[in-house]
Amino acid sequence: MNRVELRELRAALEGYTRRSTALACGLFLIDLAVYALAVAGAVYLENPALKALCAVVAGGVISAIFVIAHDAAHGAYTDSKMLNKLIGRLAFLPALHNYSLWQIAHNRQHHRVTNLKGRNSWSPMSKAEYDALPAWRRMIERLYRSPLGLGAYYLVERWWKDKFFPTRRVVKRRQAVHWLDFALVTTYLTAFLGGLAYVGALLPQTGPWGAVLWGFVVPFAVWNSAMGFTVYLQHTNLRVPWFDELDQLLRLDGQHDVTVHVRFPRWYGHISHDIMEHPAHHLAPKIPLYHLKQAQDALARLLGERMISERFTPGGFLRTMARCKLYDYKDHRWLDFEGRPTSGLTVSGARLEAATASAGSAPKAA
Repeated sequence: MNRVELRELRAALEGYTRRSTALACGLFLIDLAVYALAVAGAVYLENPALKALCAVVAGGVISAIFVIAHDAAHGAYTDSKMLNKLIGRLAFLPALHNYSLWQIAHNRQHHRVTNLKGRNSWSPMSKAEYDALPAWRRMIERLYRSPLGLGAYYLVERWWKDKFFPTRRVVKRRQAVHWLDFALVTTYLTAFLGGLAYVGALLPQTGPWGAVLWGFVVPFAVWNSAMGFTVYLQHTNLRVPWFDELDQLLRLDGQHDVTVHVRFPRWYGHISHDIMEHPAHHLAPKIPLYHLKQAQDALARLLGERMISERFTPGGFLRTMARCKLYDYKDHRWLDFEGRPTSGLTVSGARLEAATASAGSAPKAA
């Protein structure tokens, strides 16, 4: 996709960037109420099955509230910059995310260099990199790239390393805002855990440790699994390329090439705030979640078969996980852990040659 066509597509989606502060605040308050009720049920109810159900619901609602925070961090949720910052920080709290660090890792890095190897979620290793790992780390990589490892990957590799504490890995020069956001998250966490333990101590059917388990640990685990699952599907597919050279990425990246439109039943879109309508978001990050489905439908009509789009099925998901283990960055194809090709070329030879020939004049990323 050339730059002219990219500008035309973004212009076609411009009408979907309009915002409604009333609708945005209403959705946020509804999600907060559902989250509070789910946590209350997980702590108060006696039946273990009902406790578990409420805890899972609470984890799912953390995911929905997180989507609101994500939009607010893009300045795409309400008409007010200050309100976006406030809602963004508050909505990130259940997921324990540092607002200012998220803006660096997501807004400034992921959206500018999508599917560039390294700091993007689910960056696949090359065969040589995988072989050079110690045995214990290869085992972890195999766990991550399995259905049971989705949550562990996001928890460790994305949240803990990049989106909680302001380490030098994330920011070269730490600023006051990074520490203030970290203090906000840790204060919330301390108060939340303390409140759960206090309430649990008053409930003989739960107890303080049970309250922390059902009210925080299980929902947080569910949330991390949901986030790992979501981001994996959005950028991992047998047709999706990854890059280890910035110039090549900038020449080939059309945003629709590096993101997947995974089609879920409509009910899933409603409860997830349409987070899987992802290509439209990458083309126009200012589209709020409450217009994203319409924008994605419009983009699908414009791109037709050029868009990487497929209906979600459990079998299809498991096949993708089984085949997308490592990546051949030279020939652009997916590999298994033994280095055997499992896909066709994700970038055609003609496109690759054209990008390589013109790489010297490619603009640099900010």
